[in-house]
Amino acid sequence: MTTRPTLTPATAGFPASDAWWLAQVYNPLNYLYGQLPVETYKTSDTTITSSTTFASDPDLQCTLAANSVYRVEMYLHFAALDAARFKTQWLVPASATGNRSCIGPDQGVILSGTSSGGTGRFGVHGFTTASTYGTRDSASNLCAAIEEAVVTTTTGGTLALQWAQATSNATGSKLGAGSYMRVKLLS
Repeated sequence: MTTRPTLTPATAGFPASDAWWLAQVYNPLNYLYGQLPVETYKTSDTTITSSTTFASDPDLQCTLAANSVYRVEMYLHFAALDAARFKTQWLVPASATGNRSCIGPDQGVILSGTSSGGTGRFGVHGFTTASTYGTRDSASNLCAAIEEAVVTTTTGGTLALQWAQATSNATGSKLGAGSYMRVKLLS
């Protein structure tokens, strides 16, 4: 267990009026019991080639506790050829309940290289329902999608973004560096 230093507002350079706030920030229980969100992001691209089988992203995942409620937000930067496309679903602990919303370019839409316009998708789906996104028809030009949900658990386990190509293609589809996940315990 990480031990955090004992600080007073004065030793941390804060005025005495910030004592309560400082105590919350440096309270180890806040880190252990979810008062502060868990945040993770991709430091490098991950590429999937010639596969429509969902795989858990190695970076966008964490462990959820049993009998808890979480707010989950994912900001995705992805690239794929239109022939391959990009699809997602979530791995959640057994018996988890809730739905996720998916916002991004609609499947079948090819965004231009100089515009972010196009038809969007704004659906609400089950965690394991595949959501396919449109692309810029490029293995390197990124698109953006946002997925979010409130996840209620009865058993603990892994939460992970799972993704793959919608149609197998030898040109890889990628989830780009800078994609981000934030998980906050609500109760």
